[in-house]
Amino acid sequence: MNKRYQIQIIAEISILVAIAVVFDAIAGLFSPFKYGGSISPAMLPIFIIAYRRGVKNGLIAGLAFGIIQSLVAAGMGNFWFLSIPQYLLDYIVPFVLLGFAGLFNQALTKRSHFILGMSIGSLLRYLSHGFAGIVFWKDYAPEGMNYWFYSFIAYNLPYMAASFAFCLLVGLILFERDILKTNLNVQS
Repeated sequence: MNKRYQIQIIAEISILVAIAVVFDAIAGLFSPFKYGGSISPAMLPIFIIAYRRGVKNGLIAGLAFGIIQSLVAAGMGNFWFLSIPQYLLDYIVPFVLLGFAGLFNQALTKRSHFILGMSIGSLLRYLSHGFAGIVFWKDYAPEGMNYWFYSFIAYNLPYMAASFAFCLLVGLILFERDILKTNLNVQS
């Protein structure tokens, strides 16, 4: 891989991660979820990197987004830190997992791969948040409510399902218009 192509990938990751951070910060301003989470299209730019540049770059983009998103959340007063394992399971791992959408290497040409990649990435993120909830946040479940139900169904499912649907809708519009597969490769 030539140096110009590597720089292009880094630039593309940087731009799309920045877009994801802005989407997430704006959505966070209007979020009704008291302890974090929002209905946001922020996953879409990470999926785009994973589809365009593969799993490795998708994982890197997810990692960068998770770190930057947590710093922005801390600055906005919407950062919940209990321990390093909780930070990893709530802020880093879920967004890194989005990069696995890149396993579907024909996602920019096959609608079913596009949908499946987004579905798998979103599901993995949801599971990470859900397990963080049962391990670290179970004391926040309303009295009498099972903490598994609270974490997976009552708290994390509404915003994750809505975010997935939002990303899928916008993503399919971009997919149908062939916007995502524009070849930006730099030739040496």
